Amino acid sequence: MKYTKALVVTASALGLATVAAVFLRPDDARVAPSQWIQDAAAAFNRGPISGGPDAAVSAITTGAPGAQHAVMEGQRLRVQRRFAEAAASFQKAVEADPMDADAWADLADSSAAAAGRDLTVGREAILRALAIDPRHRKALWLRASLELQEGRYADAAATWRELQPLVAAGSSDERVIAANIVEADALARPEAVLAGRAR
Repeated sequence: MKYTKALVVTASALGLATVAAVFLRPDDARVAPSQWIQDAAAAFNRGPISGGPDAAVSAITTGAPGAQHAVMEGQRLRVQRRFAEAAASFQKAVEADPMDADAWADLADSSAAAAGRDLTVGREAILRALAIDPRHRKALWLRASLELQEGRYADAAATWRELQPLVAAGSSDERVIAANIVEADALARPEAVLAGRAR
């Protein structure tokens, strides 16, 4: 039996836009992130972008001036789907302000999108963001997605559980995370997956 499951969350009023999709195929048990990286142009931490590129950066008011400029440019480029250029701008931002967890998470996001949604290229940036802020919501989401990509399903479930209490109870984000936990737990038990296919 072929199993395909997609989990999608749309932007909330706070701009918590993220998408997670997992695909389990008979010939490949690995999970691949889907279009969510490109669709999640509004980070958990930076607010909505529905007003356009300028709105995406209106809340950026802290950090070194050079870092601020690079972040603003990165946000503008990411909204335009120019991910490689956005990643270059976020790289400049973290060089100017290495303690900006938001910029590290944005670097990971844009780098992965530029690499065809391969989160492994953003691994170091994800870890740097979490070293600065272990409760960084976007970085946790990215780490869980990376763990799914690498087939580390138990780790992914654990990371989703770390993230779960950091979002509003009953929100669309919380519901998607809860579903992701169920999915990752199931993927972590191969015998359960094989039993499901046999039905």
